[in-house]
Amino acid sequence: MVLRRNLWLAWSAGLVVSWGVLGTAGASAQEEKKVEAPPAEAKPEAPKEEAKPAEAPKPAEEPKKEEVAAESAPPTIPPEVEAKLEAARKAVAEAIVAAQDAGLVDSSIDPPPVLDILVKGYADDGKLLKNKDGKKPYAVSPEVFAAWFTSYGKVDGVNYVNDVRILSPNAGLKALFDQRAAILNRHIEAVRKEKAPAAAPAPAEAPKEEPKPAEEPKKEEAKPAEEAKPAEAPKEEAKPAEAPKEEAKPAEAPKAEEAKPAEAPKG
Repeated sequence: MVLRRNLWLAWSAGLVVSWGVLGTAGASAQEEKKVEAPPAEAKPEAPKEEAKPAEAPKPAEEPKKEEVAAESAPPTIPPEVEAKLEAARKAVAEAIVAAQDAGLVDSSIDPPPVLDILVKGYADDGKLLKNKDGKKPYAVSPEVFAAWFTSYGKVDGVNYVNDVRILSPNAGLKALFDQRAAILNRHIEAVRKEKAPAAAPAPAEAPKEEPKPAEEPKKEEAKPAEEAKPAEAPKEEAKPAEAPKEEAKPAEAPKAEEAKPAEAPKG
């Protein structure tokens, strides 16, 4: 039994070794074949197109100086409009002087605020800014605020950078512009109505086609008169016919004397 077993083990081991040798030999033979096979000719690769660098965006063309000047130039004001504007400016100046003479203007800027005077009829921002004990910053109308920040303020001791503020909508600015709109719109509409031509009458309805009367039979056109023939040479005038001689009347037969009736015999 032990011998048999040893033989079986020896035979198994031999098989394993032989299979290993054969496998190694086969693998080496395949490698040799692979090595012996000539390498396939490498096909030349098509040259790759070189990536072109991205073109830099062209700078936007700068507008010509002439075009810029034309765009920024103010519109031309017609003479008739300029005349109206001058008349309006004069009227505003007259209103300011009248309000000043009436003691209705006490302003912190010079000239006084036009909008305040036209809308409210007075300007009293001077009282506000002259009050050193008043609440700061001072809240003023847009025109007064802009005037202070463009060096038209005239009250000494006011630091406009810290002390002057524009009026807030809830503190009166909205009411001021509502009043401004109501006044100006009323006058603008009145001017428009004056300039508007008289209302054109409503276009009349197209007249209905009336039945055409039966055509009258055409009259024969009168033929043009025949041209007058030239007068013929005058013929010799016919001599007037001699008056006919009186025909001899037949002799009248002697009348027979009427027979007188026989006288009746006297008795």
